[in-house]
Amino acid sequence: MRIVMTNIAYRLLAIMVMAFALVACEQGGNGGDNGGNDGSFDEKEPVIINFTNIEVIYNGDDVGEELSDGWLIKLYTDMEIDDLGNPIGPGSIMQLLLNVKYEEGQTPNVENLLGTYTSQSNSGNFDPNTFVWGYMNRIDLPTGFVERPDATFYASIANGSTEMDVDLLNDGKVDIAANGDGTYTISGSLVGRQHYKRNFEWRGTIDPKSEVKPKTPNSLLTSNLQLTTLTKALVEDRGDYFYLGNESYRELLIFLVEENMEFSWGKPQGSGEVLRIELLVPWDTDVEANGVPAGVYPMLQRNADTSFDKSSIVPFHSVSGLPDCFSYPYWAGSWYVRFADTAWGDNYARIDSGTITVERGADGSHRFICDLSDCSQPSFKVATDTTISSDRLTIY
Repeated sequence: MRIVMTNIAYRLLAIMVMAFALVACEQGGNGGDNGGNDGSFDEKEPVIINFTNIEVIYNGDDVGEELSDGWLIKLYTDMEIDDLGNPIGPGSIMQLLLNVKYEEGQTPNVENLLGTYTSQSNSGNFDPNTFVWGYMNRIDLPTGFVERPDATFYASIANGSTEMDVDLLNDGKVDIAANGDGTYTISGSLVGRQHYKRNFEWRGTIDPKSEVKPKTPNSLLTSNLQLTTLTKALVEDRGDYFYLGNESYRELLIFLVEENMEFSWGKPQGSGEVLRIELLVPWDTDVEANGVPAGVYPMLQRNADTSFDKSSIVPFHSVSGLPDCFSYPYWAGSWYVRFADTAWGDNYARIDSGTITVERGADGSHRFICDLSDCSQPSFKVATDTTISSDRLTIY
């Protein structure tokens, strides 16, 4: 397989894998902290490696903090390729993973690359104008596992060989400059576990490939929605769903659906309108015996990281929809979805705010009055006022 690599999502996993990398690389180095060197460099000769080829991949804000964008740059010398796609030496490869200025439009702007990049301060630091330390990525296979270098590294390949002698880079600097004629120069001096300075340079044009996937919208609504055909309900008692361990609340998952739809294994089946809501009720609620408690349930607001404050998880509140989760088992919180053959259809909306009122009839019926808003900016209303008779409500 080609060495270029591996997934960039590792930026999110860097903290976990660095500990493994430190152990995995001991055989090729002299130990010590992966974030720095002991200052003793074996500089055989001040040779500059002149790379002739480049591959540039733009991964955008793969960390999700709007702090920096991930850019992967692979530099390599001219080499033959075998039938399996492996480069045949002699030759050299250098891969750089750079934390670059954040681009709001999440499109590859080469001008953002210009500047000087130094080592990240720690494995969880993604400040702009830093590069990510190299590490060994373990890939589990049915027959065992293999290791591949990732992030920032240098590899030399001996004459006639496809084996790489890898140096994981973690110190030094990278400079990227425009030459004024449409070309760029990438140069620098990097040091790794082998304690050799890798002086390098490349000149040419940069044609980045974007790996940024279009973001799936959390709502497809284009106008306010009034649901008038919801006549059946399923209620599931999920107990201490948020694992607070203090018996302070109980969570109920409720599906309101159209008459033609059925329920199987606690999920709606068929085609039609579905309103999924989650309510927090008192811990001593016996849903099977007494149904859903009457009351007003204002919707909890999520924090920026989609969590809730522990202190806010109390009875008589409803739960807003969890962003970017469109399928079981990750689908969570309150959503509107139009089902088509049990799958998500052509309209849906994550519910972000509002109020749910439950009224109880003397005959055991439940009246659900939902005055909700989706997550759009500006938002659209999702509303219903429906009474579910006792024989149309299923306890799962």
